[in-house]
Amino acid sequence: MQLIDATCAHCGAQLTIDKDNNRAFCKFCGAELIIDQENQSINENNAESIGYQFEKGRQRAQNENMYQQNVDANVTPPPARKRHIFWWIMGWIFIFPIPVTILVARNKSLKPWIKAVIIIAVWMVYFLIGVFARNS
Repeated sequence: MQLIDATCAHCGAQLTIDKDNNRAFCKFCGAELIIDQENQSINENNAESIGYQFEKGRQRAQNENMYQQNVDANVTPPPARKRHIFWWIMGWIFIFPIPVTILVARNKSLKPWIKAVIIIAVWMVYFLIGVFARNS
């Protein structure tokens, strides 16, 4: 049991404590004081659990702070991927089989043998155009 000196803050006389109403009264000067029971009493039985809850809350706050710092640091967007649009256009105009070959080779939904057939067909059309253009 903890003993607390209950004296009046105004005159220094002893206070009468009413535990039911959380008030203290001074018989000498008539002051009425409100007892604040915000602090939780700690005894040997719950001291460990209170310490555990405090440490758990401290670690949670520390983790949230670190997470917020990481989120703030990662605000910058990744650099934009350079697209060589000019070269793609030139490839389609002058040597169309090269862009077609690249696009077909990157396609993951096609089977390898279908990719090979498409690429061979495109290159054959390209060479036939060259041969017939020369003969005309």
